[in-house]
Amino acid sequence: MDLSEINWDLNEAGAWPRSIKLSAAALVFFLIVGFGYYQYTSEQLTELEVEEQSVTDALTKYQFAWRLVQNLELHQKQYRQIQSSLTEMMKLMPTKAEVASLLVDISQTGLSSGLEFELFKPLGEVDKGDVIDLPIDVKVIGQYSELGLFISGLATLPRIVTIKNIQIVPTKKGADLAMNALVTTYREGRKEADSDTDLLNNNSLVCLAHDGLVVKGCKKQSTVIISYPELAERLKEARSNTQPIRVKPIEPMPPIGSFLFDPEGLRDPFSPIERSVDDMTDQVMAATGVQPDFNRHKEELESYSLDTLRMVGTVKMVGVLWGLIKANDGTIHRVSEGNYLGKNHGRILRILQDKIEIMEIVPDQPGMWSEHQVAMALSEQAGD
Repeated sequence: MDLSEINWDLNEAGAWPRSIKLSAAALVFFLIVGFGYYQYTSEQLTELEVEEQSVTDALTKYQFAWRLVQNLELHQKQYRQIQSSLTEMMKLMPTKAEVASLLVDISQTGLSSGLEFELFKPLGEVDKGDVIDLPIDVKVIGQYSELGLFISGLATLPRIVTIKNIQIVPTKKGADLAMNALVTTYREGRKEADSDTDLLNNNSLVCLAHDGLVVKGCKKQSTVIISYPELAERLKEARSNTQPIRVKPIEPMPPIGSFLFDPEGLRDPFSPIERSVDDMTDQVMAATGVQPDFNRHKEELESYSLDTLRMVGTVKMVGVLWGLIKANDGTIHRVSEGNYLGKNHGRILRILQDKIEIMEIVPDQPGMWSEHQVAMALSEQAGD
């Protein structure tokens, strides 16, 4: 068949050879089917994929919810425990009527400690929802021991009082210091609607025992039957492969303690140290006696404590016996006589097959040092 002899005018399609007609009909058929698929079916398949993903996501959420509900009673018990601890803590906050007297107590604590107030300025309430902060900007003048007694006294007040942003600077009045700080007390803020009854009331739970949903505390029996067997089976499978979420016990609130500052026998760190004749003598002894060389370059093993190092063997090279030291991070180091290790300026005196002898320089008396010889024995685990 010579295709050049065929009149391809569509108006003359009836005169085309039979094979050409069949081919043209097939082409038209596939074009119609393809257009229909693109116009209708492909969009529906996309929607089907979205719906299937939604079902998968819903099953995942269902599985997680089932893990939670299996420990419902334990969750409710811990909720009661948290509420009880919170109630006890809230008792340490002053009520609105007690705030004025607490401010007086703070002022009296400073005065009774021997301090002079230069500034006592309440900054207004800071509403943080459940708690309202009541900050006070204070500036007091006094000695170091008096400042310590003031801060210690704040800790012993019957209500919660915190102190921060502390700045202490010397004054021109001898040993007196000036302290600026932000003292804050708190009171209970606005209360949200009490939903404890709903959280701890299981009367609204529906029992679905016939579907395998056995939850402790449910009161109502359900008459709902899942009319889709495949969905019911998938839900059952999700439950059967689910373990309850492990609930860690809540540690009880530790008792609130307070530290009582006692300045007796303590040196004021803001006062200069008075050097006595004995101190000068000690300095001379320190200069002429044993002391570390602080200008010496530190070696690598001096960054480890001696008790974190162990001897694991020896090796002899060119007539020199080297020691093998293993650090607590697993690294092996080769050392010889004269090397340093440990944090007490330890110098290796001698290396033997079964031990390494070390001379350390340790603090003795203030400003003085003494030598202390130790031995690092070959570790029994050296062959590990």
